[in-house]
Amino acid sequence: MSMDFNFQGKYLLSGKIRCVTGLHIGGTTESFEIGGMDNPVIKDPLTEYPYIPGSSLKGKLRHLLEWNLGKIEKHPKHRTYTAHFCGECEACLIFGPASDESEIKEKAGPTRLTVRDSFPTTETVDKWKQWLGEGVYTELKTENAINRITSEANPRTMERVPAGSEFAFEMIFDIYKDEDRQLLKSLFTAMSLLEDSALGGSGTRGHGKVKFVELKLSFRSNDYYLCKTDEEELLLRAEKDDPENPKKFKLSGKITGAISYEESLVKFVGSKLDEILGL
Repeated sequence: MSMDFNFQGKYLLSGKIRCVTGLHIGGTTESFEIGGMDNPVIKDPLTEYPYIPGSSLKGKLRHLLEWNLGKIEKHPKHRTYTAHFCGECEACLIFGPASDESEIKEKAGPTRLTVRDSFPTTETVDKWKQWLGEGVYTELKTENAINRITSEANPRTMERVPAGSEFAFEMIFDIYKDEDRQLLKSLFTAMSLLEDSALGGSGTRGHGKVKFVELKLSFRSNDYYLCKTDEEELLLRAEKDDPENPKKFKLSGKITGAISYEESLVKFVGSKLDEILGL
């Protein structure tokens, strides 16, 4: 690997993913039951709680950023439209290049972004139990496909997480070069694009509208891991009710003030990143 890469630290971005509409991220069933559901959501096998896999969130963020950057093209070997593979663009640097060539991998360097699995908050689990009943964490939505000639309905049942549910997310962004900090802007761009797109399946039919809320951003330098310094908090719990105006989010940290609930928090914070990061 090129010695141009020098580990400087990690940005930790956390918060909650709020389901504005029902969310369906598909799981699997080991058997098919007559009259059963053939479109289940993915669940934690220990708790049976639905969750959002880090791979699903990371993949959708990458997909949206590649469209934003105009990086949609056929892979030269596989001849299919896959994740980008150049090793130089922002998508490849952030998410890693879709290439098995060592030269391209070395040029891109270590993948900057890590996305954890997102699990439901304690408050959400309590709401599920209160609203849906003990041991029930999802809703069943029936949809119909209509035969255009006979008008016969062909119903299908889809399981999804109810609107209003929230999942705790965490993303870690590694810094190996000074210019890597600029790449954080592209991550916030992708998150903003996701809010106007959909996460999971059947997004064009109303599923999967999400919003990122209660953001927290901090930096842990290399010295932090050598026990020489503390974590630097850059943005503190950016969604708290302003006591003087309960319809606004209160911001603290490197930027202060308040924004309305209708505004996109990730878009607002993304526009302030130069100030937050001291660029």
